[in-house]
Amino acid sequence: MNSKTPLYQTIADAIKARIDAGEYKPGEKIPPIRQLTQSFGVTKATVHKAFERLKHQGLIENKVGSGSYVRFPDKIHPVPGAFDFRTDYLGEHYFPYQQPQAIFNALFDVEKARALAPTPVEGDPELRQVLSRHYHLPAERTLIISGAQQGLDLVSKVFAAKISESILFEDPTYPGAIGLFRARHFVPLEKDGPDLEQLDRRLSDRIRLFYTMPSVHNPTGISYSVEKKQAVARRAQRHGFFIIEDDYLGELKPGAPRLVDMAPDRTIHIKSFAQTTLAGIRLGLMVVPEDLLARFVFAKYSSDIASSGLLQKFMREFFKQGLYGRHIEKVRKQVNRRRSRLQAVIAQCPDCAFDPGQSGYSLWLRNANHLQLAKPPWCQGEEFSFAPAFKSFFRLAFMHMQDEVFDQSLAYLHKCLGGAKE
Repeated sequence: MNSKTPLYQTIADAIKARIDAGEYKPGEKIPPIRQLTQSFGVTKATVHKAFERLKHQGLIENKVGSGSYVRFPDKIHPVPGAFDFRTDYLGEHYFPYQQPQAIFNALFDVEKARALAPTPVEGDPELRQVLSRHYHLPAERTLIISGAQQGLDLVSKVFAAKISESILFEDPTYPGAIGLFRARHFVPLEKDGPDLEQLDRRLSDRIRLFYTMPSVHNPTGISYSVEKKQAVARRAQRHGFFIIEDDYLGELKPGAPRLVDMAPDRTIHIKSFAQTTLAGIRLGLMVVPEDLLARFVFAKYSSDIASSGLLQKFMREFFKQGLYGRHIEKVRKQVNRRRSRLQAVIAQCPDCAFDPGQSGYSLWLRNANHLQLAKPPWCQGEEFSFAPAFKSFFRLAFMHMQDEVFDQSLAYLHKCLGGAKE
């Protein structure tokens, strides 16, 4: 220790090290000043000054009458360079725009200005029926929403009371859910789903929700086994919690049984079409248990009254004409082709490892050397987890780029991951 370092700074550095190591996690309470004065053998004034230093650094925050807590990180990601492996949406070039153009023209020809008319808060009735038939879901409990993120926001409104204390997450998990719900409770994932022993340890009377992406998980790309899904469904019934089933990219795993099928009275099922069509098509669906339906309809009305009527009418026709199914079939082939090429390049990088059984628009990797770049073109593992073990992981998304850019990016990755030893 530098003898010239002020004592309060030494204490602040020690607490920061514990935060970095995951000993104190975001949302957790820091030991009170009285306890730290004893453990460090200093005065209250010294610890208080250390706390002020940590607050200035944005690491902790005060809650009146409660104490000091580790802040949830406010992450502003650096802009990638020439190659963007962060964006996990489909590129616009995959979407068959000529067909939507014809649909929109026909809508205005037939419906005139009514094409722009609002829909009921639950959604366009015919679209709900069309989606019910396509996904084998109950139309009467289906709501049309403005994407998966709105679905999660509605959950946060319906279960508002102490939700960060009562919701359980996979580890790692989707950053948008971490930020929205101020995630604090996690269960580790295995290759076929959650660690059931750890899940049982974390379930308690105060756990009311379990957020999961069981089909094509983000970021790991795994999918739950049927046995793990059944185990989660049984626990939801036994412990009385609700499952938030985020159907991120279930189209890439067609025919797989869902949690909403196994435990319909305990599952809130959410799907976004922005992931499977275009990022700008902010539409999705959610299916909620019967006893929660009225509360979700009210929350939806309070949020935006109704999702875009024109987009709903377009999506209705896109499904009815079979265009969505044909589009998804082409996307599956492109995903498999690009993933195969990307895996072949990564396999030549001795410091990188990945599970070849992954699905989705991205690849989840571990780098043995904890590669650090000033402006990483990919998503770092710490964006998906607070656990220090994931700092050596990162996610490469590969379906956003044009073909020629993707071709060039492979050579860049080979050099970056195979040769850099930073």
